[in-house]
Amino acid sequence: MPARQPLRPPHWPFAAVLLGWALAGAAAEAPVGAGVAAAPASNPSRSTTMAQNEAGGAFTVVQLKDLVGERIGPWKQTGLDVPLGNGPLPQPPTLVYGFSHGKQKATLTVSDGGIVNSAPGPSHWTGPPNHRQTDAGAEFVYREGRHTVREIERREPPARQVVLLLANGIMVTAAGDADMKTLKALAAGLPIDAAEALVRPAK
Repeated sequence: MPARQPLRPPHWPFAAVLLGWALAGAAAEAPVGAGVAAAPASNPSRSTTMAQNEAGGAFTVVQLKDLVGERIGPWKQTGLDVPLGNGPLPQPPTLVYGFSHGKQKATLTVSDGGIVNSAPGPSHWTGPPNHRQTDAGAEFVYREGRHTVREIERREPPARQVVLLLANGIMVTAAGDADMKTLKALAAGLPIDAAEALVRPAK
C-alpha cells in the first residue's frame, strides 16, 4: 500500500487575516473625489518587536500624524479627517488624508491596527505571494521586507486599494482609482522605517 502523502497546510489564515485587516478596510471606504514584484520573506525578531509593543498602549494621533507630510512624491495633501468611531472609548487613532495629483484623487489612511496585528502573528504573511478572488473583487498578498502588502481590486469604488501592515501593527492604506503601482508608491512614500521604529506608549 503506497505511503500517504502529508497534507499541505493552508496558505491563508482567513479568519485571522480578515480580523487583522478590518480596521484598514473600514477606514479606506471613506469617499474621495500592476502588480509589484515580491521581496523574499523576512520575519522580524519576536523578542525585539513584541518587547517594544506588547506592553504598550495605542499609538497616539501625534505619532501617526508626524509620519505624513504635505507632499508625498507628486501627491499633494488636500485634507485630513480624524474619525471618532462608534465603539467604546478610547479607540486606536485613525487619520484619513485626502491627496491629489493633477486630476487624480486618493485617500491615504494611517491607523493603529492594535497589538494583535504586530509581528509575528497570523495577520502577517509568511508564505509565497498569493492571488485570490473575493466577493468584492480580487486580492494579491505578499511579504515585502518586514511588512505585509495587500493589493485589492474592487468592483465598487474605490477601484483599487493598497494596504501596508507594518511589523508594529501600524496600517497604511492608499485607495482610489489610480493604478496599483501609483497607489503603492503613495502608501510607501511615508517614512516606513521611521513608522516601523515607533514604540507604543505605556498604557
